[in-house]
Amino acid sequence: MPTLLGATNGVFGIPAAQTGFLLDSSSQAYSADEKTVKNITGDDTGISFYNEKIEFSLGGFVPATSAFSGTISASVALATAPTDHLVGSISAGIFIAKTITKTQASEDYQKVEVSGTYNPTIVAS
Repeated sequence: MPTLLGATNGVFGIPAAQTGFLLDSSSQAYSADEKTVKNITGDDTGISFYNEKIEFSLGGFVPATSAFSGTISASVALATAPTDHLVGSISAGIFIAKTITKTQASEDYQKVEVSGTYNPTIVAS
């Protein structure tokens, strides 16, 4: 951890390491579906938000000699849970990997990116 002059010890952008690879980046996009209610003349008179979700992305590195064992359509356990910006809450849902990208280069590490969705109404079986 860095030492900040005149303050307590700080933490860079990622507060905890993920298991499985060296985490380099993490992002979350919060969204919901919406439906507008119209009156007889077609003007919007209300709006309903439903089906909340979080699109997440994790990026990092694994040594070229280590196999990355993640799979698509599998649940993902995050070491650092995202901040709860949902109207409901992040509680009983599940993080599901939808895309895994591996990039190999002429160096010691392979780049791995995992992205997917958190659905609060789908629970682990």
